Amino acid sequence: MSIGNMGLTTVYDDLSEDYTSYPDISEDTAPCRLDAVGAFGRYFIPPVFTLVFVVGLVGNGLVLVVLGRRRCPWHLADRYLFQLALADILLVLGLPFWATQFAHGWVFGEVLCKLVGALSTVNSYSSILLLAGISINRYLAIVHAVQLFRRLRALHLHLACALLWAICLALSVPELYFRTVPFQLQGHASICHRGFRAHEAQAWRVGLCLTSFFLGFLLPLLVMLFCYGRIFCTLDRAQLLARHRPLRLVLLLLALFVLCWAPFHIFLLLDSLQRLGYVGRHCALERVLDFGLLVTEVLGLLHCCLNPLVYAFAGVKFRRELSQLYWKGPRHSQGSSQRQILSIREQSHHRGRMSVHSTPERDTDHGYSVML
Repeated sequence: MSIGNMGLTTVYDDLSEDYTSYPDISEDTAPCRLDAVGAFGRYFIPPVFTLVFVVGLVGNGLVLVVLGRRRCPWHLADRYLFQLALADILLVLGLPFWATQFAHGWVFGEVLCKLVGALSTVNSYSSILLLAGISINRYLAIVHAVQLFRRLRALHLHLACALLWAICLALSVPELYFRTVPFQLQGHASICHRGFRAHEAQAWRVGLCLTSFFLGFLLPLLVMLFCYGRIFCTLDRAQLLARHRPLRLVLLLLALFVLCWAPFHIFLLLDSLQRLGYVGRHCALERVLDFGLLVTEVLGLLHCCLNPLVYAFAGVKFRRELSQLYWKGPRHSQGSSQRQILSIREQSHHRGRMSVHSTPERDTDHGYSVML
């Protein structure tokens, strides 16, 4: 789901395939010439990645600053969003390396090849899993507003997030093992790609593609659809759907993620089906798939810099915190921010007492959210 995952490096893996992968060389079985894909990437990828890097770094950096300057207890959802912004920053930090590879080849050595590939994979999986974590958080708070969830403390959240990051690290192990920079003859640019053995290359490529599709997209998406479907039903029965503005922001983040990444995963699935022989293999289709993987993964990576724009345009509280940070600065705004937080918490407490018999969501989170 990132350059370190399947799409752009799939193109490089295809370009670097040699005839040893094909025991019977003929016009029908030899690798297709994908020079046009590589040429397109050399002109298309570097400027786009530079733009995504700058916008994503600044936007997500502002999110971290807004959340990090708080002095009161954190809302559970804010903890997830903080880590989501952190994952996006770590992901965009790898983009200059991949942009350089497309323009000039890999010039950073094998150690960085492995580390950047693994980092990209970790943070691509963590983004979707963190969004799934937010949906489970909202589901428990709204649909099951019971004592069990109200006893949820920061320690439990930290353990859940630690498990999530551990899963992502485990999924990046193939990158650390297989990533390599093969020796190139003079005049040929080096590339950072997965150095599979010829007899097992197909199995590994298909396995990693399907893992990315199911664990990095389909299963988390099904979890989120279930959680938000139940939330909608619960709020609709309580006639609170129109007033639940935080849910709208979270759903907007989900819709944005699906719009950005669904096209890439469709191409990824088609590529896997072709490699498995369920779709006829011919050069015209391979070129379409490789162009599709290249373009749709870039579309997916735009997601890294779009989340902060969603907060800025749809998040009223985030805009307020950001304007205070810009106009007054940390020293002048700290007192007013704390007074504002206390005031809002008092209002929330008053509204909670007034609506305790009418709303399914009670004071299940600790602190006041500056994002939702």
